[in-house]
Amino acid sequence: MLFDLRPKESLKDLYDRVAEYRELSRLTGSGLWVAVLGKRMTGKTSLIKTFAKENRGIYVNLLGARSFEDASKRLLAGLGLKLDELTLNLKFLQIRWGRVLDEAFQRVKDRIMGG
Repeated sequence: MLFDLRPKESLKDLYDRVAEYRELSRLTGSGLWVAVLGKRMTGKTSLIKTFAKENRGIYVNLLGARSFEDASKRLLAGLGLKLDELTLNLKFLQIRWGRVLDEAFQRVKDRIMGG
């Protein structure tokens, strides 16, 4: 669908980004960390969302996340789970992972791209 301002999530809807898609695929396949940079409204989110969907990945928007708990909640939401168990004690630098986070990371461990 052309000229829709919402980010695309399907390769067939991604317009004129074949070269960028292939390069993203090559870079993530090599195990490198990848940053997608560019001007506003140029298709960065569409490229990433499409790539994640086509490659069994997940898209997590961390914009505005202010803590580890915020980031965890967003990651879990991307997996279709809710955060109900997380204890973070910074005084002793202890992190106790709950059952839900263990399940989430088990689901995503094979889908981490570039890792």
